[in-house]
Amino acid sequence: MDEEKDLEATAAIPPAGTEDAPERKDRRWIIFGAAAVAVAVLVAGGVCGYRAYEGHQVSVARQTCQSAVADQAKAVKAYKTLLGSDDTMAALKTDAKSVKDARTVDTLAKAAKAKLPVMVRCDASKAVDLDAAAMKAGKAVKTVKADAKALDAAAKAVEASRLDKTVANAEALYKATDGKVQDDKTREALAKAVKARDAAAIAKAVKAVNESKAAKERVDAEAAAKAQAEQEAAAQQQPQSQTATTGSSTWSGGTYTNGGDSTRVYTNNGGGTYHAPQQQPTYQAPQQSQQPSNNGNGGGQPYIPPTSSCTGPITGSCSTAPGGEVWW
Repeated sequence: MDEEKDLEATAAIPPAGTEDAPERKDRRWIIFGAAAVAVAVLVAGGVCGYRAYEGHQVSVARQTCQSAVADQAKAVKAYKTLLGSDDTMAALKTDAKSVKDARTVDTLAKAAKAKLPVMVRCDASKAVDLDAAAMKAGKAVKTVKADAKALDAAAKAVEASRLDKTVANAEALYKATDGKVQDDKTREALAKAVKARDAAAIAKAVKAVNESKAAKERVDAEAAAKAQAEQEAAAQQQPQSQTATTGSSTWSGGTYTNGGDSTRVYTNNGGGTYHAPQQQPTYQAPQQSQQPSNNGNGGGQPYIPPTSSCTGPITGSCSTAPGGEVWW
């Protein structure tokens, strides 16, 4: 049995050099086909891989662009918020006459009119375009932030210049009211507020100083009016004390000298009452008592002011002889 098996196995093995050539060729084509398929698979995989990579690049670029646009929107919002703030609005309403340097008002007006850049859009389909949009948004952010910084600085400059003007006016008021207020403590409070450069305190102190100044002016005016009234009352009473009665012997002798250095000698003619003028003339009393001239009716020399026409309240005749007018 074993010998039969060996003979069969030996018969199955072909002799050397008798292999089938077509079978070898078919095997070669199989190898080539498999290689081609492998290459095709690799090419397809490469294409898919490139497309996947390109898609990833676009996605990253879009995210970067969107982030830059968000920063731009944030910067624009901050600028608009600053523009509408109370401090900026108050500075914009400031008149050039109420600041020390009027140029600050002009600078603020220009800063408030800054033209904001157009918002960038990230709607491109290619990474390179999205990157360009992101760069544009980044530049816009820098521009808006610079505009906001300039606006803030301009508003603060106006406020500082307005405070400088307020301080200067307060200092001038302090100097001008020295000795002209009813309560000097108001000026002390003003000086303290000026030193601290406190606008609110300065405004309060200025009001107090002005009120104190007005109060003193009222008191001074009332005092002046009272003094004037007293002087007028005294002037009205003075002529009554200068009333003399003609026909009495109470007149004292002497001469009356007017402003032109001329002298008149008066002789009482008797009867009547003489009233002196409201303004008291200059009277020069004689060194020695003189006897009154007499025209036969008695009397003496009264205190009588000069007249330009040789007439007066005393009835009688007169002469304009050299040396003055003589009445009798």
